[in-house]
Amino acid sequence: MRNRILTCLTAFLFVSAACARTVYDAGVALRKNCTAATDAYANPYTDENGGMWSYIRSANGTISGGTQLFPGNAVRNYGGGDGSLAGFGTAGNPSALSPSVKVNISGVALNTAGEPLDADEMLLFPSGDDTYPYSCVRFTVREAGWYSAFMSFHDMAKQASAVEGSGVDIRVMAKGETQVTGIVSLEGVDGSTKRFDFQLPVRHYAAGETIDVIVGRNGSKSQNANDDTGVKFVVTKEDEGAFYDSGIAMTNCVASDAAYTNPYGTAKDGTWYFLRTSVPTGSDFMAWTEAEFEQHSASRIATQGTRSGNGFKGFGNNASAQSPYVVVNGTAALKDATAPCEIQAHPNGSDTTGWTTIRFRPPASGYYSGSVVARDMNKGSSSANGVDVYLLVSERVVSSAYVSLEEFASTAHLTFDARLLAAGEPVDIVISPHGNAASDATGISAIFRRENGAVYDAGPSFRAYRGANETAHVFPDALGGGAQWQVGAKTNAWCGAQFWTSAYNGALDADKYGCAWWVTGNNGNAPRIAMISSDYASISERYISTSLLLAAAPCEFVAQPNNPNIQSASPTLRATVSADGIYRARGYARDLNQNTATGDGVAFSVATAGGVPATAVVSRDSDDFRYEAGLAADRLWLREGERLEYVVDPRTGSASDAMGFSACYEAEQNDALPSVVNIDITGSDGVGRFSAHGGPGREGFSDWNRWNAMRYSSKIDESKAASYTISNLREADGTTKRNVTFTLRRESGENILKGWSPAAGNAPAMLAIWAKSESADDVYSFTLGKLKPNTAYTLYLYTSQGVDADGAIVPGNGRFTVGGETKGAEETWNLKDEKVLVRFAATSDANGEISGTFASADANAAAFNGLTLVGELPDYEPEGLLIIVR
Repeated sequence: MRNRILTCLTAFLFVSAACARTVYDAGVALRKNCTAATDAYANPYTDENGGMWSYIRSANGTISGGTQLFPGNAVRNYGGGDGSLAGFGTAGNPSALSPSVKVNISGVALNTAGEPLDADEMLLFPSGDDTYPYSCVRFTVREAGWYSAFMSFHDMAKQASAVEGSGVDIRVMAKGETQVTGIVSLEGVDGSTKRFDFQLPVRHYAAGETIDVIVGRNGSKSQNANDDTGVKFVVTKEDEGAFYDSGIAMTNCVASDAAYTNPYGTAKDGTWYFLRTSVPTGSDFMAWTEAEFEQHSASRIATQGTRSGNGFKGFGNNASAQSPYVVVNGTAALKDATAPCEIQAHPNGSDTTGWTTIRFRPPASGYYSGSVVARDMNKGSSSANGVDVYLLVSERVVSSAYVSLEEFASTAHLTFDARLLAAGEPVDIVISPHGNAASDATGISAIFRRENGAVYDAGPSFRAYRGANETAHVFPDALGGGAQWQVGAKTNAWCGAQFWTSAYNGALDADKYGCAWWVTGNNGNAPRIAMISSDYASISERYISTSLLLAAAPCEFVAQPNNPNIQSASPTLRATVSADGIYRARGYARDLNQNTATGDGVAFSVATAGGVPATAVVSRDSDDFRYEAGLAADRLWLREGERLEYVVDPRTGSASDAMGFSACYEAEQNDALPSVVNIDITGSDGVGRFSAHGGPGREGFSDWNRWNAMRYSSKIDESKAASYTISNLREADGTTKRNVTFTLRRESGENILKGWSPAAGNAPAMLAIWAKSESADDVYSFTLGKLKPNTAYTLYLYTSQGVDADGAIVPGNGRFTVGGETKGAEETWNLKDEKVLVRFAATSDANGEISGTFASADANAAAFNGLTLVGELPDYEPEGLLIIVR
């Protein structure tokens, strides 16, 4: 077991039933203190969450002596003539400017000469008096535990000129030790920034230990009249076992003087990668097209060599430890402007190999949030110009910033909230040179948190169960309630109920991954599915130097398909749900083995009895595909005992196709289910109300999902056949009546009866006959009527495939427009490898109608197969027959 210089976290693999995280906000606490029933504000003050705050004036910026609590005799409306500010000032003179601690109690942002002062934001002011020149707000820990903190400082007003000494010194302390210092100034004095953000890494505090934010005048200069400083100060008592700190992870990673492990991770703390990123030369990261992003998003390779010195340890680009590099301050002291347990990252000037990436893979599926602070830590030569920082969640940019001391904007706070991630789905911090990499050392502090809320998670459930039940291929989900998982194989994701149970073979390839494998083939042949037995993300030392093989994470499944001509070729993880409801599924897959000569990756899919709502090809063997990909499938209607499957399909071959994947799902909705109406455009001369198509639509339970048939007779006068309406439609159960109507009209006036089927053997499995748009100019309009007025609905429109002038199949080239929005096919459904489904969020008008249009996207023909309407519908009202007798 590796040595650690920090106390290990007592972590859990599963989300707690109730989140124990508590947030203490200094501004909110001061506002409530100052708006209490008495004029004598409390100091110290204990807030409603039990957090203790003190308001201090000090003779020493390190709070090591000469401190004094502000007296509690301040008066309401102090410091703000309009009653907008309240707080603490100098003893005997509560209206004095300095030193002071105030807060905006107005409830709205206040305009200033600089940036606005937000509601509940504090305003700290230093003093020109050498006796007590510093103002401080202190948080005192009352209950031992793991705490983090975020602070933000900004100058409130600008001097007429940038005189020496303009702005303020700021300092953050923890446990009596200085963590960071800086200068905040709108005047642009040397080494300053307009805003200074800082995030204390998670640390264990004993009761009585403190965290301080301090504001003093800049150096030894006299006080300037415009040194009001806006301060936000938030402390978080972390939910033990549900937080992941970049500084802790890297400090643990490099704790030993032996070769550092990259990636580094455990089954408890997640996996951390310190990587360099290849990007297109000279490209604008934010302006990448989808194709560019998919090609380059996962082109991250492990760094080589180590870099250490002056208390820093970490990774360099090569054995000479050149840039790009990532190191951590593993000491307890502030060094080279880097806080204890803060990461220092440096890109290279090369666009093609020089970007630095810190990647986190969560150990368990669930909802995650993140807080990242990036800061430029030193001002370099005239050519230095800072860095660009990007925060990516599941390979997509969610936030970005430019940080530079040269531009007096040296810090940035990047966040994301409540994202559902499958175990292993990456969160990346990417640091790129802003045209020049000189003096571009960037401080990074990242805290990712698993939020309250339980999901069914295959990886941790399997890991927890297999210790005592090593040979079992069926295992319960850790959440209980009857939900279970099973490992096995299918012919492919699109095959129905077939499923081959996997046999256990504990010795198979144990030297490669330390795995316990389940296999379906004889004599240990593929397909295989397994999980490493190690607590650390690693591969065997025998393979550690093999650049073509990536390390598997502790809670990550490893799968390898068989040759595609084998019936049970595809390793499959099957979930059986324990209750009727609507579910959301998420999976993540990555190619672990690169072989550009014979490998071609795998297709990873989420499958149900109704179809394949999500699929993607992952391959490190070709830039034509992504190295890794996330799958998201929502609104999956499943009854108790029905299956949800995660399938790994081979492509043209199975050589070198080892793939890592994870799988989770959650109940999206299990009560008050909406109404579902399906309509099949089935062509002419039909008999009966319902379509002959027995398959399910995108929504609705699969075993009683019925389709209303739009059957019209060829005996209708062709002059009237450009438009047709069906009414009194039934829900997917086949019995519940609704007054809903559907009208389809061909705007050209041409006969709508020209239903169309492609050549034999090319008919889609979903809906066999449809309305045909000959070209982009051949437009159909449609209207759904007798809905609830001004009500939100979900509309699914199906378009299968068309035929070009030479008779060749053109997949999914139909285009639908609803509510002014135009979309092409965006999801698969019952058609292998083809996107056939378009989804709209639509709102009915005041007359209870939703209208849209359909046409081909080009000169080729396109098909409109049918639609599904989901939402709350009016009760059925019989439409009686009126007989008039004269």
